[in-house]
Amino acid sequence: MIRRLSIPIQTTFVDLVERAWRGNVENLTARTGGSAYRQERDGRRYWYWQPPTVRGKQPSSRYIGPDTPETSLRINELAVRSDGRRERRDMVRALRAAGLPTPERLTGEILAALAEAGAFRLRATLIGSVAFQCYAGILGARLDASLARTSDVDLAQFHAVSIAVDDRMDRSFGEVLKAVDPGFTEILDPFDSRRVMRYALMKGGEEVYAVDLLSPLRGPDRGRLTYLRALGSHAQLLRFLDFLLYHDQESVVLYGAGIPVRIPAPERYALHKLIIAQERRKDPRSQLKAVKDRDQAAALITILLEDRPDDLIDVWRDLVDRGASWRARSERGIALLPEPLLGRFLREAAR
Repeated sequence: MIRRLSIPIQTTFVDLVERAWRGNVENLTARTGGSAYRQERDGRRYWYWQPPTVRGKQPSSRYIGPDTPETSLRINELAVRSDGRRERRDMVRALRAAGLPTPERLTGEILAALAEAGAFRLRATLIGSVAFQCYAGILGARLDASLARTSDVDLAQFHAVSIAVDDRMDRSFGEVLKAVDPGFTEILDPFDSRRVMRYALMKGGEEVYAVDLLSPLRGPDRGRLTYLRALGSHAQLLRFLDFLLYHDQESVVLYGAGIPVRIPAPERYALHKLIIAQERRKDPRSQLKAVKDRDQAAALITILLEDRPDDLIDVWRDLVDRGASWRARSERGIALLPEPLLGRFLREAAR
């Protein structure tokens, strides 16, 4: 049974996506608000901006300018922007109260830092369970919160896109993560210590959190890693990822004032998860991940068959038309769906 979100909640989510991305374009993504105040020094008055407390610490004030009409105009502009962020935070709180999935704190801070640095503006796509959280608002239906829990972040980008955008983050990928937590460590390629395979947060000598940067592998094998210029980091090359990344879309993660992110289309996410799930079943250590992949796919396909069956089946046909290898994997993957959902899917696909 599909548990629908109310129309006001769906409308709020759509509005928040637009506001968050508009703020992203204006380069206001992760600024946390604050307030302006005047202070007199040596008989003259000056304006300062006081950011809010972060993690119990009060950041230093920032000088704006002398108390002049020009500075007053700038203050008014800052107030309008601050009000906009405050409204977005209120929207996030309302959506969270309605039961939409949200990330835990570390994930939220990582994504906010990456958004501020420009990762999503530069067409990086959030994949994995954090992306799954975003589909509740997009599809207008509740999703099982347990399926959205994770202790890692996965992002992906086409190598060609990384070159084509002709821009880059203001800091390297690794520097952004270390600014969030200095405990992040670069896990180097064992065959070439100049290249980073992934990033891990280490506590007491143990890995407690991971961030993986990925890129599609198409055609013949060409190594394990590629360099993504726009993000300032190497990325692992993986097959089947190109299918997932086509036609990505804008969304928002419900943290802070709403973090603007790019995520895969839900149809592609669901079907890709079934491909990955049947691949993971070959490895006993990945059995739990395979079950989670299947359950995420089933949750999305249940909603899509009801609300957007044509979109789902069109993407399915695109998948199986990619060649014999793709078709075989896709059919094995779809067979993982539980009955009667599998039967409903096959009947819709046969029309």
